[in-house]
Amino acid sequence: MALTRPLRLKSEVAKLRPEASSSSLPIARVWVDSGVFHLDQAYDYLIPDNLSSSVGTGIRIQVPFHGREVEALVLSRIAISESPVLKSITRVISPHSVATVESLALIEAVATRWAAHPYDILRSAIPPRVASIDKQSFLEVDLRPSGSKAKRTYIQIPPVVDRFKFIETLITQSSSQGSTLLVLPDSNSANRLQKMIQGSILLDSSLERSERYDNFLRIRNGRNLIVIGTRSAIFAPLGDLSSIFVIDEGSENHYEVRTPGWNVRDVAILRSMRANISLNFVGYSPNSEIARLIESRWIDYSSSIHRVNVASFQQTQGELLPSRLMSEIRKAMKVGPILFISPRKGYSQAITCSKCRNIAMCECGGKLSQRSAQSPVSCVICAQSISEWKCTWCQGTTPFLLGRGSDRFAYEIGAAFPGTQIVQSSAESMIDEYSEGTGFVISTPGAAPLAPDGYAMVVILEGERFFTQSDIRAHERSRELFFAHSALASQSGIVALVMAGNHPIVGALSAWKPSLISQRELRERLEVQLPPFTRAITLDIVNSESQSLLRGLKKSQEDGRLPSSTTILGPSQLKGDTDRIVILTPLNDGEELISLLHEFQRRRSSSKKTLASIRIDPYSLSR
Repeated sequence: MALTRPLRLKSEVAKLRPEASSSSLPIARVWVDSGVFHLDQAYDYLIPDNLSSSVGTGIRIQVPFHGREVEALVLSRIAISESPVLKSITRVISPHSVATVESLALIEAVATRWAAHPYDILRSAIPPRVASIDKQSFLEVDLRPSGSKAKRTYIQIPPVVDRFKFIETLITQSSSQGSTLLVLPDSNSANRLQKMIQGSILLDSSLERSERYDNFLRIRNGRNLIVIGTRSAIFAPLGDLSSIFVIDEGSENHYEVRTPGWNVRDVAILRSMRANISLNFVGYSPNSEIARLIESRWIDYSSSIHRVNVASFQQTQGELLPSRLMSEIRKAMKVGPILFISPRKGYSQAITCSKCRNIAMCECGGKLSQRSAQSPVSCVICAQSISEWKCTWCQGTTPFLLGRGSDRFAYEIGAAFPGTQIVQSSAESMIDEYSEGTGFVISTPGAAPLAPDGYAMVVILEGERFFTQSDIRAHERSRELFFAHSALASQSGIVALVMAGNHPIVGALSAWKPSLISQRELRERLEVQLPPFTRAITLDIVNSESQSLLRGLKKSQEDGRLPSSTTILGPSQLKGDTDRIVILTPLNDGEELISLLHEFQRRRSSSKKTLASIRIDPYSLSR
């Protein structure tokens, strides 16, 4: 006979009833950090009386959501909600508002433009909170945006001048009333300029978390400020923002790496149009998107009228420095320092046999390379060193170096000009300024130091190699690079290009007019319907689903849900098990296409499928 089990009382904790609100606006409309893509709309929550005085626009709060407590951001307070049942706010996370009405509207517009969840944008726009900073008080001021007429301008930096001093003069002499926002492509430039402009505030992810959050709250509650920062600073919640300056707008650093991949240029244009803010792009040569807007007269072009002494020296036998250039370098050495720009870093990217030209390979299948003049030949995969290399095909023992880099160039130039001081500058060991009166500087693109009086000669090595890269941005990136480095020459300096003299960059540099090249590039892009005349989207998905997705896109086009003008390319295989589909559509149909893809992602999310990786107007279509 089984024993009777004793009875047990089940305990249950009763939930606290939310306090009623006596406010005239008792409901908060919020975005919830749900972590689920398709739950991206705004939600309404009751505001208890004990929290009413603390809840306002831009305040971080905690709310119950699907059985768990999550963070949310208050968008506004309203009187009536259409929701039949409302839950109550649990607590206020931070007493400080981290967004203005204008910055929240901008974040919503960016989320729509890039088919994203608002919190994907918020993570870039608003830094993480720091409890110790939250305990401080910040004086709130009445902020009113400037009522002056907004202007849109591309300002070309002239040659010879120090670009940082030129930008500083632009900012300090700006006649706009209100705050100024300056966005640069990298932290080094932002830090350098912030030190030059007295009273400016730095907003950069490289700062300590507490310093970044403190600066952010000072910006949120300040006025008549000069804010200098990198990519995410474009969302800075300045209530009286009157002008935006974007430096080197074509830089890849201005493109957000994380999903959804927005870029500073387009966000700045959105912000300028929505809030009547003056917009200024500053650089040496505009990229294709800005060049199109300049040509359509949507952006004014402030050119710099100058002539630059440019000479070309073509290679005949693959030599690094043509003989005619050698004599010019010897003349320039007597005047001042000389800058050499190398297309790539390192010593040698690969090795072939000098006898049979067979590519040198390791036993493991990896290519062999040489990292320096003193180091032995080694494998790029297994790192095995080979002290006495021998060709496996013809038994030759003399290796030939392919893909020479800056280290190899420094070795060869040093051998050609013995006794000359040589300094190298690269992203890993960058030099800000070269103050010696003589000597050589070997630099990789973007790492060239400034010379106080300019360089007697700037030599761009293997110039045509810059323009032969495969991605769609190669020409505009190379054009900007050539102009930026040529500007480092002194007033009487020479710009020497190791390339054919009939290349169009030679004439464009000499006249200091990038439009001589950019206009032709725009015509070529228009003929084949590529960006900037189309909205470009890359869609990466596992290869087991790529064909079904392709069929679905074509069916949507047949049914009229996808614009008939859309071009679908691919799928092409990327690394691993991922395929890429490229979608192109005219700019006028871009919003319709983005809306369809947003709904596609929402449905995959609601079905608990892995989201496809979507990039709208990416920096490159091929990588």
